[in-house]
Amino acid sequence: MKKLLKSYIYVLILLVSCISFGQNKNYKLETTYMNCMYGIFEDDGVKLKELIKKAEQKLIEAKLLKDTSGKSYIALYKNIEKAINGEALNLGISNHVIEGMNNNKKIKEYMGCMQGIMQSKNYEGSKLNQFIKLSSSGSNNTKVTALATKLLTVFEAKDFDHDFYKYLTFSLIDKFNSNINSSKGEKEKP
Repeated sequence: MKKLLKSYIYVLILLVSCISFGQNKNYKLETTYMNCMYGIFEDDGVKLKELIKKAEQKLIEAKLLKDTSGKSYIALYKNIEKAINGEALNLGISNHVIEGMNNNKKIKEYMGCMQGIMQSKNYEGSKLNQFIKLSSSGSNNTKVTALATKLLTVFEAKDFDHDFYKYLTFSLIDKFNSNINSSKGEKEKP
């Protein structure tokens, strides 16, 4: 039994190492993704960049993030239920993106941009691909803690130096908090 467990641990370490070495370490796809996202706005994402910075500060003020370090973001994911409580902590990221997607011409450009990312030779083994697979797997009623646990298998502290990973975090918080708020609204209806 002990030997089997040891073998399992070695295989797991090897698998994680292979995945890590196969990652695109320069964040090129993530940068391209954010450029696609910024492109849907008339201001080329200036307001979205500001919202990302403000969201980070809101989480620091709410003591959900210790600071702007990647370690703080990893700690946030480990305790994500503190940020997903349905309170008025709306970071505004999701609402802003939804507003930006009202422009049909910009959406067509965005879809073309995203298609280019997904056809990239670097996409298949990327963290971006892993994130998309993890976030789209399961039902719409996925618990945030289960999703956060899955995401922690992909994320590294240094990832949060890139706005893509901050954007994902804030969008996730907005999404789950809005789901809780809409559920509360449904329960309050007679």
